[in-house]
Amino acid sequence: MNRTEPDARFPFPATTVPTRCRRRPALFDLASGDLSGETKKAAQERLEQARQACSACPVVTECLRWALVNKPATREGVFAGTTPGQRNALRRRLADRLGPEWIDVLAARDQARRERAETARHTPLPVSQARVVRLDRELNGPLHLLPPLTAEEQRLNRNRLAAGLKAA
Repeated sequence: MNRTEPDARFPFPATTVPTRCRRRPALFDLASGDLSGETKKAAQERLEQARQACSACPVVTECLRWALVNKPATREGVFAGTTPGQRNALRRRLADRLGPEWIDVLAARDQARRERAETARHTPLPVSQARVVRLDRELNGPLHLLPPLTAEEQRLNRNRLAAGLKAA
């Protein structure tokens, strides 16, 4: 496969919600080592604004995965709140954990997950499992989804992400 072309197994994240990176792309266009006439402090502030915008994005996980897999397309700029150097560190950690063919491993895992989900859609639960689900609903009520994160929780998550990236 030509490594200059994006990996088709990992499509660019799509959402119906207009994301900040699509509305204000200049905010995320930070070249490594190039401050574009900005002071270091101004560039850091812009980087922090980009990270905050990414933390509230509905496709941040898919964006990070796409950016990690498609290194030639992401040599510059902020993707999923990460800089090129941070993404390189994450790629090294993935290679250490999954081996040099870590992209193929991720693609195989994604394919297996999609196949399990497709099978689950078309295969009814066995009677014993259906009974457990029914009893659980009777005892615990309907499944409650987690409420959206508050601004404070989002700030804490951004700080945790930043701390984790610094440690990487």
